[in-house]
Amino acid sequence: MDSKRPLTPEEIHQALAVEILDQDGTKTTLGDLIKGKKVILIFIRHFWCTNCQVYTYQFGKSIPPSSLPSGVEAYIIGCGSSAPIPTYIQNTQSPYPVYTCPSLDLHRIFDFTRTLKGPPSPSSSRADDQDRKTYLDGVGGGTKRTWLAIKQNLFTNPLHGSDKVRGPSDQNGGEVVFEQDGTCSYIHRMQNVVDHTELKDLAEIIGAEYVPLTEKQKAFPG
Repeated sequence: MDSKRPLTPEEIHQALAVEILDQDGTKTTLGDLIKGKKVILIFIRHFWCTNCQVYTYQFGKSIPPSSLPSGVEAYIIGCGSSAPIPTYIQNTQSPYPVYTCPSLDLHRIFDFTRTLKGPPSPSSSRADDQDRKTYLDGVGGGTKRTWLAIKQNLFTNPLHGSDKVRGPSDQNGGEVVFEQDGTCSYIHRMQNVVDHTELKDLAEIIGAEYVPLTEKQKAFPG
């Protein structure tokens, strides 16, 4: 799959009609949300994914609203019900609004992958510098991130654990930039469970000021 295949006009047309929900369960369409604005949409995996929680947390710190160019807005979009959104905002300290697309229609239209595949091992012949995601530096390995997912989610909201509520475990996301005229200038589809666009690169793509984080600031709460 081409992770950066441009969206067709028809795909954009279809996407703008898709309904999404905010943290209160209020419906809107993607078209109404982004109309007349340049926006960056961060599509996360399921709401219990620690990798994506870390990315959302660091996105809010490295590219805070104050660093966005005038007229640019950012939104986080999940793939489950709206029920986990308040806890997700609390866990990630996100300064950006969080929505969800429970129908997964946006994920299908944007051709986001469905896989539980992890990144190539550092010793693998397929691994290169692009496979190393710096947003996970200092957060700990897979075991620690799994424990964080259990502690921050399963222990506190066990009723949110089904795929229907938190989102499918294998549904990946990515990053999409829409211009003010409704065209899509950038799309990246995650190829594995940690494959978000590097935040420094994302800031450059949207013309935002990137705020480097210290190791202490990178440490995900919890």
